Amino acid sequence: MKKTLGVLLTAALAGALALTASGCGNSSRNLASLSSNWYSDTSFKNIQPTFTEERAEHLSYKVTQSEKSGNAYYSVSYADGTYDTLFYAKKITAAELKKITLEKWRDEYSEALGSDGSMYLYYYKTELSIPSVTFTCGDDEKTFGTQSVKSESYFLSVADYLAPVYTLRTVDRAVPAEFQSSSIDGCYSEIDMTYESFYNLSSSDVTTYITGSPADGERETFEVGGLTGNQNSVFDYTYLDIVVRAMRGLFSSSSLTFTLYTPGLQPRDYTASVGDSPLLSDSTASDAQLGELQTLLEGKGLFTPVSVDNGDGTQTPSKLRTKSVTISYNGGSFSGVSQTYWFAVDAANSSRTVMVKYSEPIVYGLGTLDYVLTEVINSPIAQ
Repeated sequence: MKKTLGVLLTAALAGALALTASGCGNSSRNLASLSSNWYSDTSFKNIQPTFTEERAEHLSYKVTQSEKSGNAYYSVSYADGTYDTLFYAKKITAAELKKITLEKWRDEYSEALGSDGSMYLYYYKTELSIPSVTFTCGDDEKTFGTQSVKSESYFLSVADYLAPVYTLRTVDRAVPAEFQSSSIDGCYSEIDMTYESFYNLSSSDVTTYITGSPADGERETFEVGGLTGNQNSVFDYTYLDIVVRAMRGLFSSSSLTFTLYTPGLQPRDYTASVGDSPLLSDSTASDAQLGELQTLLEGKGLFTPVSVDNGDGTQTPSKLRTKSVTISYNGGSFSGVSQTYWFAVDAANSSRTVMVKYSEPIVYGLGTLDYVLTEVINSPIAQ
């Protein structure tokens, strides 16, 4: 008899918990408090049958370097680019399951297939594309063409804590190499790598295959076990956008501590903290950007102004409000500052919560990249 995925995962988590508790004396895990904030009914924890290929969410962002380099030794300048995301629930057959699971862990997933031999997983695809980046050191400059980062990820429902199943991340870009450099060639490193990660059902173990330079096309294997040993929920970096969006306390001041695995690196613990940071430090510019975002969301039926009583017998339409979420590393400071997300969370939202902006500091004090929402598309996926 086929068991439901929730039953299987609960059992798997319980097994991982028992091992952890016996080793450190803890009796419970710090499982994330999450909501389906991309649905109008955020309390629904499973995957809605309507959120499939025919109703996929496609968001598009303009990427600009909002803050210039402040490094005294060299600078980096990015051309304006784009960041596109695609999010929906994907029907996975037994044949497709073989492509996103390792043989050693496949049986536990296969047991979760329904009577028709399929199951639904969330599918999230992103693509960052920047036409060029220029490094300047003294009188020397070096420009690189299109900078690209693409990712695909499959993960479970909110009921199963958005646990990762499979991710694929391809990076082709030049990145800052050091804080201080006396020559142009010491300022950057060129990365051309593909990271393919497979998780077991309890998210306690992951195997990542790494190909590309400097491996010269040869595949390297990177394995991590005991991911759940620190008691936190485990996520993969490739869909951090969705994890932050799913915070249950997104509408109030709250925080979420979790373990994040960045493919090819050891996992680290982070905390996401909800706040009220403005979109920009300049209040006039911040209000203008918020107004543009409100117009966009109104046009897509994702924000409906309501009348607000001014207390003098007059009324004015409500304005869009946002909540910020800042991500900080729990293990101490490191190069760069915390990245921040902004979500439209006004009570007048008529549908799902949407990420309207993301701010990504560049390491070594080399500026900031801002991703600002420019388009919301719901359209069928091309077959």
